[in-house]
Amino acid sequence: MTTEQPIPVLDDVARLQTVDKRNMLRLVNELPEQCETALGIGRSFSIEPLESVPNVVFITGVGSSGVAADMAVAAVSGEISIPVVADHGGKLPAYVGEQSLVIIVDYAGKSEASLRSYKDARQRGANVICVASGGALLEAASKDGIKAFKIPPGHPARSAIGYLFVPLVVVLEQFGLVTGLVDQLTYGIRLMKNIRETFRFDVSQTRNVAKQVALAVAGKAAVIYGASDYRAVVAERWRSQLNANSKSEAFTDIFPDVVDGAISGWELAEKQCANVAFVFFRDSQDRSEVPDLMDASREVLAGFSSVDVELKGSTVIEKLLYGVYMGDYVSCYLALINEVDPGITENVNQVQARIQQEELPEE
Repeated sequence: MTTEQPIPVLDDVARLQTVDKRNMLRLVNELPEQCETALGIGRSFSIEPLESVPNVVFITGVGSSGVAADMAVAAVSGEISIPVVADHGGKLPAYVGEQSLVIIVDYAGKSEASLRSYKDARQRGANVICVASGGALLEAASKDGIKAFKIPPGHPARSAIGYLFVPLVVVLEQFGLVTGLVDQLTYGIRLMKNIRETFRFDVSQTRNVAKQVALAVAGKAAVIYGASDYRAVVAERWRSQLNANSKSEAFTDIFPDVVDGAISGWELAEKQCANVAFVFFRDSQDRSEVPDLMDASREVLAGFSSVDVELKGSTVIEKLLYGVYMGDYVSCYLALINEVDPGITENVNQVQARIQQEELPEE
C-alpha cells in the first residue's frame, strides 16, 4: 500500500487560487511585457531638446514611484555627467530652479506630494516632465502645456514598476543626457523573460530559487543586506514588497556601513529578536572590499538563518531588473506561505480611510 506524498506548499495550485484572489502573481509574470509596453510608449514620446544642460535632474515620487526614481538614479549614475537625485516626496531643495530638470513620477497622479512638487517646480521655472496614468497631475500638465508620459492605468502601483521606471531612462536618453541605456533596457527585458522560466509558479520549489528564498525567510523578519550601489535600491524594493505583498517585516542595510557598527546590534539578538533571516545580495563582478566583508559578516552571524542571492546580469540595468523581478516573485511566494492575499494592503486602506475622514467638512 502506498500513501500519497503531500504537495509542497509552494507547488499547490489550489492554495494559490485560494490565497492569490487578485492575481498578483499573474501581474508579476507579466512584468517583462509591461516593460516592453513602456519602452514602446517611450520610443513614440517626442520631447523638444533642452536649451542647455541642466544643473541637476531631480526625480521625485512616493512609494513605488520613489523606488522607480531610485532605480533610475542607479541606472544612469555611471553614464551621466550631471547630478541625478532621487526624492521620495519631500520639498524641492533650494538648488532646484530655472536650470533644473524635474521629473515627477506618480502612478495614479493623485498624491499631494507630487502635486506640491509639480506646483513648486513650475513656480521656480524648472523644466518639468510628468509620468502618470491619470489623475490631477496629468490634468494639470495638460492644462499648463507640460509634457507628460502617460502610462497605462489599472494596476496597484507596486505592480506597475516597469511603467514607472522605464520612462525615466527613456526620457533622459531622449534629452541626450545619456546614450545606450534604451538598448540596455531591451537586453534587460530579454533577461527577465529568460529568468521567468525558472521563477514562475509551475517550476517546483526544488528547482525554483525564488521559492527557496521565500522558504528561507518564512516565519522570520528578513534583514536584507545590499551594498552602496544598485543593490541598495534592490534591497529597498524587496523590503517594500515583502511588507506589502507578504505582510512580513523586513529591514535593509548596506555594506560597508554594516560593519561600522550596525552588525553589533545583533549581539543580543537571541534575547531580543532572534527570529530573523539575513539575505546577502551578491554580485560576482564586485571587485571592492564588499564581498569579503559580507563573507566575514555571515560567519559572525552564523547562529542565524541566512541566504545568498546572486544578482545576475552584465549591466546595472540588467542586475536591477533581475533583482526587482526575483524579489517580486519571492514576495508572492512568501504571501502563499503566510496565507495572505498579496493583492490586499488592509493597513494602507485603513490609513487612507482615516485621512479621508479627517478631510471631510464638518456638517
